[in-house]
Amino acid sequence: MKDKTMIQFLRIYLETSVISAYYFGRGTILNATKAFFHTCSTKGYELFTSDVGLREIDRSGTSTQEKLYGVIEEFNVRICPLTSEADRLAEEYVRRNVIQTNIRAGAEHIAVCSVNGLEVLASWNLRHIVNLKTKMMVKDINMEMGYPTPNIVRP
Repeated sequence: MKDKTMIQFLRIYLETSVISAYYFGRGTILNATKAFFHTCSTKGYELFTSDVGLREIDRSGTSTQEKLYGVIEEFNVRICPLTSEADRLAEEYVRRNVIQTNIRAGAEHIAVCSVNGLEVLASWNLRHIVNLKTKMMVKDINMEMGYPTPNIVRP
């Protein structure tokens, strides 16, 4: 029987679209993103992104960079590196057509999350990341290669 006083905190990986949507989402996406960050903050969930996300942020203009780095700072988002291990896993996702070569960063996000054993990957990228095909293929590849599979969700 589990100790009822023990509280498990979720560790959530934020793909760049979630960080960006905090300021640049529209309508329901903006509202859902703000509510998501509020919930994470009040529940004490640990938030992560990676140097893959920072690389994507760095390609934006200075004003946008300031806002997005501000979100990372405000919500104490920790940065995971894209290790050679994660890079190999990302390459496997691309090789097996989970993610297309031209959007390899999506594969890198999933791989960093998986290699670090984070429970959840949050993304607004419904076309390439948060969809049934991706979830099923990531689960199969991760099981085969010995990695845990994150729950891939939208905020």
